[in-house]
Amino acid sequence: MRLYRPKSIRRLLLVGFVLVVVPLIAALVHTTYAVDRLVAQGQRALLTTVRATQSSRQLVEAITDMERNARQYVVLGDIALLEVYDENRQKFLDTARRLSALKLSDLQRQRLQMIRRIEDHINDVLISFPYDAPEAKTAVDGFTEMGRDARKMLGDSRQLVESEMERLDANGARLQRSLMLQAMALVPAAIILAGIFAVLITRPIRQMDHAIRRLGDGDFSRAAEITGPRDLEQLGDRLDWMRTRLLEVEQGKNRFLHHISHELKTPLTAIRESAELLNEELVGSLNSQQREITAILRDNTLQLQKLIENLLDFNIASSRSSQLRLETVALDELVRSVLADHRVALLARQLATDVSLKPVEIQGDRKKLETLVDNLVSNAVKFSPEGGHVRLKLEEHDDQAVLEVADTGPGIPPAERRRIFDAFYQGETLAQGHVRGTGLGLSIAREYAQAHGGYIEVIDSEDSGACLRVVLPVQLTERARA
Repeated sequence: MRLYRPKSIRRLLLVGFVLVVVPLIAALVHTTYAVDRLVAQGQRALLTTVRATQSSRQLVEAITDMERNARQYVVLGDIALLEVYDENRQKFLDTARRLSALKLSDLQRQRLQMIRRIEDHINDVLISFPYDAPEAKTAVDGFTEMGRDARKMLGDSRQLVESEMERLDANGARLQRSLMLQAMALVPAAIILAGIFAVLITRPIRQMDHAIRRLGDGDFSRAAEITGPRDLEQLGDRLDWMRTRLLEVEQGKNRFLHHISHELKTPLTAIRESAELLNEELVGSLNSQQREITAILRDNTLQLQKLIENLLDFNIASSRSSQLRLETVALDELVRSVLADHRVALLARQLATDVSLKPVEIQGDRKKLETLVDNLVSNAVKFSPEGGHVRLKLEEHDDQAVLEVADTGPGIPPAERRRIFDAFYQGETLAQGHVRGTGLGLSIAREYAQAHGGYIEVIDSEDSGACLRVVLPVQLTERARA
């Protein structure tokens, strides 16, 4: 059996609303109907018992009046008393009819029938015999039994009120239990359904968010898999189409960088070697001005060579297929070696160094780690003013190597700290030197740090300049190995 899958998120919302809200509305309607019915039942029962009590009391009063009139008639023989008796008898009959129309118990109906038979007998005797006949005096004594039965009916009516109240209480308790069970079943079901539909609605959105984040991080290897309503799946297909297009653009960019870097490197090598020959005066002696020009030419060719190497390194770093050649690397010795390579630049800029390196060994790719550290040191040297200093600190905390490289340059504004590691981003602050950089050094450093399962960040410096912190695990995780 194939499950129903809405074609759009709008239908999914509508289905979720119906499944969650409609049972609650139905339960509310049922509750309202049940309470109204219980209230109406109570009103009817209360009205019946009140009428029964009032009629029973009126019946007792009518019997008392009839007895008084009948006994006076038997003693005095006054026809007017018999007429008054007939009037009270009519009231008695009306009251009896009202009682018989009510919802009485079987015992009350038996008593009412007995009272009417006795009254009929007394009335027949009073009409048929003279007032002083012995039969009339005997018949009048029947009022005593009638009064006793009428008072019992009044007591029965009071008991009927109590029984009706007990029955209403029992019905109310049953209704309360029923409503409690209904609420205990519907509320958790509504919460569960709401949670299920919340997951169904938010899951494709989260999947799209993860896919977009992967694209933003430059990871084009995984397809955008969106499961949910068909309109969101179609949006996921478009997102995957954009991923393939970005992947093609990325591959074209990498091919371009690779080709242009090699094309530039060949003539630049010839220029650099020619500058070295001139500087060594192998083709003839040079005067002081020529030596200065030759030195400038050589330094700038070296700097241009460094920029081209950065382009090549960026091409390698941005390739997800590049693998790490793992070995045990003494990171403190590697930092000292990189710092020694920059000795000439440090002397030329008159930069002091503050070095605090603890012995730390990690698993990693020596060449990539060397490039990472070299880019950080080059960045610090490039942005430090003449006469400033560069600070390097290496420690191990919780199986992680922590390297900090700081300078005394202009620093990195807070607004640029999130973009400073983006490729080709150079910021507003210009470096000291003749040739502007490519903006790839920190991007390459971030790629190599992430390739080792670590990260790089900008932190507040003890000095006035920038401070970059690299955190690398001592032992690579399985994910980084892959």
